[in-house]
This record gives sequence, structure tokens and C-alpha cells, in this order.
Amino acid sequence: MNKIGKFISFEGPEAVGKSSQIRSLGIYLKKLKIPYLLTREPGGTIVSEKIRKIILDNKNDISNNEELLLLMSSRLNHINNVIKPAMNKGKLVISDRFCDSTFVYQCYVNGYGISKGLKLHKDLLDNFLPNKTFLFLISPEEIIKRLKKRKKNNKYDKINLSFHKKIILGYKKISKSDNRFILINANKNFNYIQKILRSEIYKIIN
Repeated sequence: MNKIGKFISFEGPEAVGKSSQIRSLGIYLKKLKIPYLLTREPGGTIVSEKIRKIILDNKNDISNNEELLLLMSSRLNHINNVIKPAMNKGKLVISDRFCDSTFVYQCYVNGYGISKGLKLHKDLLDNFLPNKTFLFLISPEEIIKRLKKRKKNNKYDKINLSFHKKIILGYKKISKSDNRFILINANKNFNYIQKILRSEIYKIIN
């Protein structure tokens, strides 16, 4: 691995299985003795985890613009205090969601505007982006099916087909013609997906 580590994000709509894949990938990296750090957004630091609770709580009545600024603030804290320091130590940093979730959920689906969100990210976060992003996609019908099996949901785990169709369309829009994204068919079985992830990770860090 190079002296400066790599940064990888996992993205996608709800219930695509990315978090389980990340945990399994962490076990694999540990066995290979590859220095790594698993983190998430919103979250990753003490401050950012507190912001996460505010954002995802169904009871909090905050506007989309307020939520967007909270996410940007949380992300900047995360970058400065966790991601960059780990990369400077040569670690592979893997985050469960990053800026692309904001571009899709708050900017595209909730109407702030993708171009405006990209500009905000550039101005406030110096356009800090992952080296690669694994984008998990499944059908909106399968998302609803999986969400119904969940015992605990946050405010974005909606049993609403139209909402999830928009989320998927948003991800397709931002990932089109961008080689940062590696598309993952989340309908495939767990071991098949994990094999693909391990192969791609090997390419990224070597």
C-alpha cells in the first residue's frame, strides 16, 4: 500500500446489504493484516454521532436545508478528525455512506438541487471525495420487501415505492459517466458480492 492510504465509500438506497458486506470485508482485511478503518455517515466521530441522532430521529422537525447543513458540518468533522488522519497513517478507510448520499437524498429527492449540493461540497469540504465508491443497487420492490422485515427503522426507511424509485434514479444520475463508481448488483448472493468487493479492493490498494 502507498504511504498515503485510500478512501472508499459504500453507497445505495435502503436495505441493499452494504453494511453487512462492510463488516465481512473488515474481517477479511484483518486476516490479511491490511491496515484499515471502518466508519460511517452521518457519524464517525463523537460530534458527528450526535448529529446523526438529530438527523435520523423521526421526531425531529427540521427542514431539508437545515439537515443538509448539519450533514456538511458532520462530514467536515469526520474528514478532519478521522478520515484524513487515518489515510495519513497509510490506512484503507471504508465509510458506510458519504457525500453521494447527500447529493441523492437531500439534493435530488428533497429538492435542494444536485448542482447546488456539489458546489456546497466543493466550497465547504474542498471537494474531498472517495478514491472509489461501491454503489449497491436493487429494485424498489425488493427494497420494500426487505424493509418490511426490519424491526427498527429510521425516517428514511419508508414503505413507499415512489420514494425509493427516486432514490435509485438519483444514484443513477450522479454515477453516470463517473468512473469513481463501481456498480454492485445487490440482488446477487452475499458470498458472490463479497468476492467482487475483495477483488476490487485488491486493485485499489495495489
